[in-house]
Amino acid sequence: MELSMWDIYHSLDYENMVSMIQTGRPSIAKARLIASSYLDNETIYVGRANDFFEANADDSLIVHREDMILVRGVAIESVFDEICVILDDFNKWERSLEASISRVDGLQEMLDASAGILKAPAFVYAPDGRAFAISREYPSTIHWHWKEIVEGNGISSDRLRELRDSINLPEVWKDTYPKSRQSAMGSHEYMHCSLFPNGYMAGHLVVFGFEKPFDQGLARLVNILAVAMTKHMKQFYPRYSPTSKIGDAFSLFFEGGSFDEANILLYLRALRWNHDDTFRLYVMRERSESEPVLLSQLYYTVTHRYPFVISFIFEDVLVVLENELRCESGESIAVELPSMMKGDFLCGVSNSFEGIEHCWTFFLQAKDELNESERTGRSFSRASEHGLAFFNRTFAADDLLYTYALPELVRLKRYDEANQTQFFETLYAYTYASFHLSDAARYLGIHRNSLDYRLKRIREIIDFSLFDKLLSVPDKDAFTYLMLSFAIVDAHGIKW
Repeated sequence: MELSMWDIYHSLDYENMVSMIQTGRPSIAKARLIASSYLDNETIYVGRANDFFEANADDSLIVHREDMILVRGVAIESVFDEICVILDDFNKWERSLEASISRVDGLQEMLDASAGILKAPAFVYAPDGRAFAISREYPSTIHWHWKEIVEGNGISSDRLRELRDSINLPEVWKDTYPKSRQSAMGSHEYMHCSLFPNGYMAGHLVVFGFEKPFDQGLARLVNILAVAMTKHMKQFYPRYSPTSKIGDAFSLFFEGGSFDEANILLYLRALRWNHDDTFRLYVMRERSESEPVLLSQLYYTVTHRYPFVISFIFEDVLVVLENELRCESGESIAVELPSMMKGDFLCGVSNSFEGIEHCWTFFLQAKDELNESERTGRSFSRASEHGLAFFNRTFAADDLLYTYALPELVRLKRYDEANQTQFFETLYAYTYASFHLSDAARYLGIHRNSLDYRLKRIREIIDFSLFDKLLSVPDKDAFTYLMLSFAIVDAHGIKW
């Protein structure tokens, strides 16, 4: 890797050094003794200081481009050997980070490998405060907040709320490059950088300056670490993704727990979602009478292909929550879901809804559509296509509703079944047409004279007074009652 003069300066363990660093550009890749007037930009050089200006014979000069460090009282051979060790240590660190990217415990391995580089306690935490990794080299006694992190394995919900209110935590979370900040909880500074695998905030890297001020140039090294951590989190995205973590929270909610609004809102910020966005739910079940075997595979596919959805397995179904306002054109999961399901799954789809707190109600709707999919044998069943069917099922399932329907309509329906007539359907169309004869005749596909005849016959069978009253005095409530009565009787048929 390429180092800066600041990296060299802070890594050298000499008491008497003078920094003459002007830019600290990170382009050092190798070390040489000064042997000519030509200086390579990628090389750091060590020579005798008195070859260039008045100095003691055992003073050494370190040069890189326009930056210099004067080391008093140390021979150039010792300084040169020390710099070579430093270069080796940093290169070894870079290789360790690269190797840890593909390992399951990569974040912790990276912090362990970074102990001698950062020289400060650090930890990585999820948006809900739980620690992904914590520096092992530092005892809890160095600071009360570090003790809280170590013993609580992260930041508690109460502390997160306190930080949110005292330092505007959501604003801090916008740091995409390591930024040094003054702590509101003690006289020390800390460095923070959010981690964004796949473009979503999945975690936060924090380095604490409990024991001493940060070295100049540390932010660049912390950024190297943050980049490696982001690559690791991207490779193991289901483990770290905020969509997976909020899925865990929703799974607990669906199992009968309370809706932890504060916790869920933290994850929504990580996803850059708003609680009042427009959402849609998909519920999928494997076509199998035995235990599901392909469900986890489908979950993995959905999670990797669609990082903008929240997915989790609840009981024997896969639940997918899609934010319609965050899907770009053509990116809705509905586009590729049929090919991903491959005929092995059934799917129920809810209507769109606003407000994430309504997830449970629309989950029940999507699950009802899943049952409809099982009844019909079709792969998909969408709530947007079955509103009337749902109402009819609901009406038909409640005998008490039937008892409240207008008795005259029950009587007319019974007459139709006994005499093979269509008077109930005729009166239904006449009422739906707001008692306009021409419109009602068109709905029924009959001549107006035929409609006149049917209405006369209906008057002979039932009490027509409510209809006559509505003809002369419009009444919204009475009209609504009539239309509901028609729907309920139509759904029930003749029950008794």
